[in-house]
Amino acid sequence: MNLRIGTRLWVGLLVLLVLLWATGLLAIQHYPGLPSPPQITVWGLPAFRYARDVASMVTLGALVVGAFLIPGSSRRVLNWAWGWATIWLLTLAALLIFTISDVEAISIFDALNPDTWWQFLASSYIGRVFAFQFLAISIVLVVMTLLQRTPAFVIKAAATGCAVIACGAPAFLGHGGFTGEHVSMTISLAIHIAAVSLWVGGLAVVVAILLMDARIAAVLLPRFSLMALWCVIVLAETGLLNASLRESSITAFVSTLYGSFILLKATLLGWLIYFGWIQRTKVLPILETSMQTRALVIRFAGTEFILMAAAIAISITMSRLGFETPATTPSAFTPLAVLALALFIPALIDTAFRHRTQSSSPGNARVANLLRNYPEVASMLLLVMVVETAGIGLPVFLFGANAGTLISSLLLLVTGWLWFISINGPRRLTGIILAMIGFPIAVILSDSLSDASTSWKLILLTVVAAECVFVSLIFAGFRTKVTVIEPTPLESSHA
Repeated sequence: MNLRIGTRLWVGLLVLLVLLWATGLLAIQHYPGLPSPPQITVWGLPAFRYARDVASMVTLGALVVGAFLIPGSSRRVLNWAWGWATIWLLTLAALLIFTISDVEAISIFDALNPDTWWQFLASSYIGRVFAFQFLAISIVLVVMTLLQRTPAFVIKAAATGCAVIACGAPAFLGHGGFTGEHVSMTISLAIHIAAVSLWVGGLAVVVAILLMDARIAAVLLPRFSLMALWCVIVLAETGLLNASLRESSITAFVSTLYGSFILLKATLLGWLIYFGWIQRTKVLPILETSMQTRALVIRFAGTEFILMAAAIAISITMSRLGFETPATTPSAFTPLAVLALALFIPALIDTAFRHRTQSSSPGNARVANLLRNYPEVASMLLLVMVVETAGIGLPVFLFGANAGTLISSLLLLVTGWLWFISINGPRRLTGIILAMIGFPIAVILSDSLSDASTSWKLILLTVVAAECVFVSLIFAGFRTKVTVIEPTPLESSHA
C-alpha cells in the first residue's frame, strides 16, 4: 500500500483547523442544564472526519483506476485500494467513537464501552447510517479480495458500486426526515460526494502511478481526463441544486457564513476546472512528444490537491456550522464574501481571459493600457468599492435587498477584475503594494460602518488570506515564465 498517495491533501487539516478556529467551532458550546462534550471531542471529530473522507476518496480512486483505467487492470493499484479501504474502516471506527462522545456528551472512554456504541448503532438514526457504512466497506474489502484472484468485470463493478455507495452514505447524516426537499437534498448530496471522491481520489492515484512509471501517461491520462470531466459536470450540477435548496435568496450567499463558504467552494471549483482545462488542452496533446509531460501533470496536480484539500475543509466546516438565516441588515457582506468577490473570483477571470483581453479591440486595449500605466487608480477604486459594498451598501438602499446585493456583487467583481488588469503592466508593484496596505484598512473600516458585526477572528482570517494573495503576486513577478504554460497568480501562490 502506498501511503504517500495524495500527500498534499493532508494540508487541508491545517486549513480545517484555521476555519474552525475563525468560526468559533473549536470552543465548547455550553447550554444551561445540558452536558457538553469534552474538548478533545470538539477537536478530534472534524479531524477524523477529514481523515475518513481522504481515505474513502483514495480507496474509490485506486479501485476505479486500477480496475478500469489501466489496460488489463493493475494488481498493485488494487492492493493500494485494499489497504486504503482498511484505513477507511479504521478511521470510520474512530469517527464513530467521537460522534458518540459528541452526540451523547460523554467522554471518549465512556464512548469506547461496547454496550454504549452497540446501543448507539442499533437504536439511533445516526448509528444506523454508521452501521451501513461499516457493512458497505466490509463488502468492498471482501469483494476486492476476490478481485485480486479473479479480475472479472462483474466483481469489478460490484466492488466499485459498493465503494460509491459507501462514499455517498454520509450524506444521509444531514437530514433525519425524508420529506419534501430533504429527499432531493440528501440524494443530490450523496451523488455530489461520490463524484468528488472519484475525482479527487482518482487524481491522487494517477499522480502516484506517473511517479512510478511515466510511460503509462499516454494511455492513462486521456482516460482519466474524460472521467474527471464527467465528475466535474455531475458535482457542478448537484452542487448547484444543493445550493439552491439551502439558500433561497441572493443575499444569503454574501450575508451568512454558510453562504459565503458556498461562494468560496464555487470559486475553488472554478480554479480546478481551469487547471483541468489547461491539462486537457495543453498537456494531453504533447504526451507523445514532450519529455516534460510528467513534470507538468505533477506540477498542476500539486496545486489542484491544495485547492481540493481546502474545499474538503470548507465542506466539513459547513457541516459543523449548519444553516443560517440571512441577515436583515442592508449592508451585510461577510469578510469572506468580500474576499471571494474582490480577489479570488477576479483572479480566476483575469487568468482565464488574459490572452483574450490582450488581443481585444483598440478601444478596449487603450483602456487596459491606461489601467496598467496608472494601477494606483484601480487600487483605490477597489478599496473604495470594498468599503462601499461591505460597509455602506448604497445599492441595497436604492434597489432593495436582492437587486442591490446583486449590483454590489457585480460592481465588486468588476473593480477586482480591473485591478488585476492594472497589475499586469510595468508598474504592477505599485498597485500590489497599495492594495496590500489598503485592503486591511478597508475591511476593518467596512466592519465598523456596517450594522452587522463580525468577529475579529474572521476579519483576521480575511486579511491574512488577502495578504497571502498579494505576496504571491509580488513573487510571481520575479518568476521566470514557463514556455509551455504561463503561470497564474493562484498557482504562483502555491509554488
